[in-house]
Amino acid sequence: MKPFKPVDESDIAYFERVLPERVFCNEAISDDYDHDEMTEYGHFRPDAVLQAETTQEVAAVLRYCNERNIAVTPRGAGTGLCGGCVATQGGIVLSTERMKRVLEVDVYNMTATVEPGVLLLEFPNNLAGTGFFYPPDPGEKTATMGGNAMTNAGGMRAVRYGVTRDYVLGMEVVLASGEILAL
Repeated sequence: MKPFKPVDESDIAYFERVLPERVFCNEAISDDYDHDEMTEYGHFRPDAVLQAETTQEVAAVLRYCNERNIAVTPRGAGTGLCGGCVATQGGIVLSTERMKRVLEVDVYNMTATVEPGVLLLEFPNNLAGTGFFYPPDPGEKTATMGGNAMTNAGGMRAVRYGVTRDYVLGMEVVLASGEILAL
């Protein structure tokens, strides 16, 4: 496998055009972005942290990084225990923490459409008064819906209600090429 290209100043300039005021480098990167909650595996500092707010921004960043062989690590709240949000290869951390809108709660069809950064702690507020709840109940309430989907989280209610995959009917995903798919 070809080694990943380190992020340089021209890359940062591009990222700053795509995500104005949401690109962090060097000492501006919080230590929170170099690990998840399983800290005994170590700390891996990314070259940059980018905070996306839209699917189109994610697509533009992934397309650019794919063309230049820059490592990309997606990240939500960083509450996981599996290392999935840790930049072990350097490159960029592409944070979805600002993508936290509940786009629709459709009581008739018993569905909700959410962005990946919606926190489990906040999601029940959007269901108040509907008679519905989100059954997967992992222990960490500051986890994101995107992280739940990535790890197929379940928690204490999994035996009765199932895990995250049992509640996902579709996804909008961005491939490494930048192509956006509705699955």
